[in-house]
Amino acid sequence: MSLRRRTTTWVGAAAALFGGAIVARGVRSIRDKGWLRSWERFRRSRRLALLGARRWLRFQWVSRRGDEQAVEAFHLRTAEEVVEALGGMKGAVMKLGQLVSVVAVGLPDTYAENLRSLQQNAPPMAFGLVEQVVTSELGRPPRTVFRHFETEPAAAASIGQVHRAALADGTPVAVKVQYPGVDVAIQADLDNAQVLYGFARMAAPGLDPEQLVGELRDRMSEELDYRLEAQRQELFRRAYDGHPWVRIPRVHQHVSSRRVLTSDWVSGESFYAVADRSTVERDRTAEQLFRFWTGSVFGLGMFNGDPHPGNYFFARERTGSPKAAGRAAERDVIWFLDFGLVKVFANEHVRQLGEQISVLRTGDGDALVDAMVRFGWLREPGLVRAERALEYGRLVFRPLIEPEFTYTRDYMAEVVEATFMVDGPFGDVIRQVTLPRDHVILNRIVIGLGALFSRLGATGPWSAIFDEHLHGGPPATELGREARGWPRRAVDALHPPSITGSGA
Repeated sequence: MSLRRRTTTWVGAAAALFGGAIVARGVRSIRDKGWLRSWERFRRSRRLALLGARRWLRFQWVSRRGDEQAVEAFHLRTAEEVVEALGGMKGAVMKLGQLVSVVAVGLPDTYAENLRSLQQNAPPMAFGLVEQVVTSELGRPPRTVFRHFETEPAAAASIGQVHRAALADGTPVAVKVQYPGVDVAIQADLDNAQVLYGFARMAAPGLDPEQLVGELRDRMSEELDYRLEAQRQELFRRAYDGHPWVRIPRVHQHVSSRRVLTSDWVSGESFYAVADRSTVERDRTAEQLFRFWTGSVFGLGMFNGDPHPGNYFFARERTGSPKAAGRAAERDVIWFLDFGLVKVFANEHVRQLGEQISVLRTGDGDALVDAMVRFGWLREPGLVRAERALEYGRLVFRPLIEPEFTYTRDYMAEVVEATFMVDGPFGDVIRQVTLPRDHVILNRIVIGLGALFSRLGATGPWSAIFDEHLHGGPPATELGREARGWPRRAVDALHPPSITGSGA
């Protein structure tokens, strides 16, 4: 089956699945969740189901005609309708579209290019709603709180949209305003996810849907409270203050609240502009992103679990004397944005990741299965053959095992298929394993970053860099020597408590 035909078949299957879930769970949802949340859940499910059914039926008709131009036009229109639906629905459904735009490296260009717009350019909300939210949260309309406030958003994403503004003293800022009602939408999407994961468990009996959905519900509920995001963004900024190339915008607390977040305005090139640079520059960018991940996980015990291209700006800063000129007086830096979906890792979970990689490097399958049982990936040792578990693990974590590795799209397509396709090459493994709650976001980070690196075609000594942070090894590269000593651990409250009452 071709990839395009498989893509369309998936849409049709999703439609049938949503329809069955609505009928099976509708009455129970109304009783247990309340009318508003149940209606939103039904409305959002129905929209996706109708889209999937309509496009699937259209594909059956077009494909029988044997007209290649008609098939191409069908795929273009389908991609446009999917993006329009996901962008308009916001919330968890749109986040899923963002994730697919990054990790589904084998999608046809028609779908990939359209899904890419969800990373920053989703359909915005009307300015009248923006005024209502700002006035409600800050006590005054935006044009009286700020010296200047642009009515057109600079970016629009899954939870809120960003407007360029200026503080009373003229400081340029980015003001992120949360969409009204997005909390109800997210809860409705996660209620539907519970049903979908329940169906998935029939194919993968080892899967524990409660763990998956529970973790996503907690993280996304936290993401709805911009006060918590402001705390974490400032924590990261202080931890990386003075770093050679990590840059994090400063938060302006006096004009921030639960649904409004104001931080310094920053700009730079997009990830896709970097993807067109030379091999040396692409390798450097990937290493910078990789070091930010490993440094934050092992140094701070936390990381942003939403690694998609819209959350980075790439810029060049002038260094040295103001009179200095030329390329030698510039430094490549990365602005890291959006600290809403941050996962705080316990020391035990970080240790488990390190032990898992160490076992994979030894090639001891029995030890790997033992670790999988101890860490909650398997219920009991006899469910998966040791050699198959080892083969699967060494595929997924190959960059952290080999001395040097080049990320390619073919490799990431192989990883995604092996990880998510129960009828794929590792179906015998993934049908039995589950994803422990505290590894849900970590798994998303590993696959998401790998997909970014594959778009760069990046080569590097990833395993040695990993060991720098895991075992305190010596710097493996020049960037490692530059960044030695960061992130700073002398920051206030490395693990700040969640704000009570956040979310829906």
